[in-house]
Amino acid sequence: STFELGQEAGAAEYRLWRAALVLMVKDAKAHWLNKTVQGATEEDKEEAFDALCDCTWMLKRICTYTGHDAEALSEGFIKWCSDTA
Repeated sequence: STFELGQEAGAAEYRLWRAALVLMVKDAKAHWLNKTVQGATEEDKEEAFDALCDCTWMLKRICTYTGHDAEALSEGFIKWCSDTA
């Protein structure tokens, strides 16, 4: 049915946004730990780090689609950084 197709499309879109968030966190952590990530440039990693630390529009936009709290993610990431310093 059309409704089921809509649900499938919604689930696929959610998975895409969730994957973007996971990638952002992975890149930001790699930047903090000064590690390489396959397919990520230093600029990519720094942008992800800044997005998480500063709770930028990019993080807020992704969280709008995933249902996460951008402020809480930002605060949690900053705490993780200070705990691993």
